[in-house]
Amino acid sequence: MITGHRGAAALAPENTLISIQKAAEAGVSWVEIDTQLSADGIPVVFHDETVNRCTDGKGNIADLTLAQLKSLDAGSWFSTEFSKEKIPTLSEVLDTCLAHDLTLNLELKIHHDEHTAPLVNAVVALIKEKAFPIEKLLFSSFQKRALELCQQQMPEVRRGFICEVWNDYSLTSIAASQPYSVHIDHRILTPAIAKSIKDSGYVLNIWTLNKADKAQHFFDMGVDNIITDAPDRY
Repeated sequence: MITGHRGAAALAPENTLISIQKAAEAGVSWVEIDTQLSADGIPVVFHDETVNRCTDGKGNIADLTLAQLKSLDAGSWFSTEFSKEKIPTLSEVLDTCLAHDLTLNLELKIHHDEHTAPLVNAVVALIKEKAFPIEKLLFSSFQKRALELCQQQMPEVRRGFICEVWNDYSLTSIAASQPYSVHIDHRILTPAIAKSIKDSGYVLNIWTLNKADKAQHFFDMGVDNIITDAPDRY
């Protein structure tokens, strides 16, 4: 019922291997991470469009090669304790998830529409190359086109639609990608919205709830899974 957000973003630098390890130590069975492509087309694990906030470097992920990304310190911004942390590749994260028996909510992080197909193609190729267990994986994205491409290329992998806005047309708009789950900002979830999502047969996840004392309120609404920076609080 709990997913560690970007690993365990309150416990270690987000989207790093140590963050995923911290989530596992907190007892979760799911983690969520973000993936996008380096300049040389390698799926790496990072949230922002630029490296500025979470490393000692500058520039766009899409403009930096894997070698350049690997040269950066991706931990000291959080604490000097993590100064040796690097930006991981998706391949490294898949191995780490398997080592800790974690199911992966893999967000396809699209900053520009033209990145959509290359990212989906690269991720699908890697999943197949590594023969990553399908039952241990869910693709998620804010972008419906990304989910539709995932459905076309790996229909056997579950898909989750992420949203921070909900309206009367939302359920209709996501039907084409046949999602398994809806991942909604907890701040906009109401009992009526929750009921409409659940009545449509979708698994309902919320993000990013860090107040454990609010968990029961959302479970009573029908929420199936809470995505949190602080899994240890649960």
